[in-house]
Amino acid sequence: MRRRAALAALGALVVHGCGYALVGTGRGILPEGTSSVFVETLVNDTPRVGLEQRLTDAVIREFAGRARLTPVPDRSAADVEISGRILSYQVNPVRFDDQGRALEYEIAVVARVKLVDRKTEKGLFENPSFLFRQPYPVAATSSSYVDVENAAIEAMARPFARSLVTTILEGF
Repeated sequence: MRRRAALAALGALVVHGCGYALVGTGRGILPEGTSSVFVETLVNDTPRVGLEQRLTDAVIREFAGRARLTPVPDRSAADVEISGRILSYQVNPVRFDDQGRALEYEIAVVARVKLVDRKTEKGLFENPSFLFRQPYPVAATSSSYVDVENAAIEAMARPFARSLVTTILEGF
């Protein structure tokens, strides 16, 4: 009887202390009382002009749409700061028609991002190679690839921002 009670207690202790928890359910990496974020314009190390502005604006809009952190335009007013660099930008065809024309492309962006506590200057989050991929279809009769690519970048910016902000705030 004693042995069963001891095994049951040990089993309960093991299950309780195993460290299992759902990711993204707590406060995550943000210090207590953090309410504002400054998003520095991403540095663009790619030849794609304007990519940094589209992605930065999308990140700011994503934070504005959530209740956890309010984006502020002044670095000194922020509790935390996000900065980063766009390291690469690639467009690759991924699906073709019978004549060999591309029907779908994929944009791949790699960025280095960092979140810093402004009070302590302590790094809270860093990803040296945040990868985001987004496919986009192209009509077989498209005459201007550049116009399609610009539209695809606009469409890709919001999911990029959602993925980055979710990764930072929720720990996914």
